[in-house]
Amino acid sequence: MAGAAAETAPERIARPWLSPLNHRRLQNFKANRRGYWSLWIFLVLFVLSLFSEWIANDKPVLVSYKGEILFPVVVAYPEEKFGGFYAVTDYRDPVIQDEINAHGWMIWPPVRYS
Repeated sequence: MAGAAAETAPERIARPWLSPLNHRRLQNFKANRRGYWSLWIFLVLFVLSLFSEWIANDKPVLVSYKGEILFPVVVAYPEEKFGGFYAVTDYRDPVIQDEINAHGWMIWPPVRYS
């Protein structure tokens, strides 16, 4: 009879980095459903915020201009690269957009804002 009870007990996953006290604390935290789900929602939103520049930005993600691939989200290119002055490029400017579209293409993030 004692053997049957031992067989039905759930196996404990070995976590050598957790002390028995910390294992118990983790189990208590997981038992709190609201706190546990809040942690996962917070983590998902945090990871999503790491990619916010790629989701919403006033600069294109990728520009191909005269055969050269540029990443304006990562590097601030001067306007002289596109035939303008030595200033930060405003990719919303119709003159710059016409110049880039005449000699290449742009990929914008899903949400454009300025």
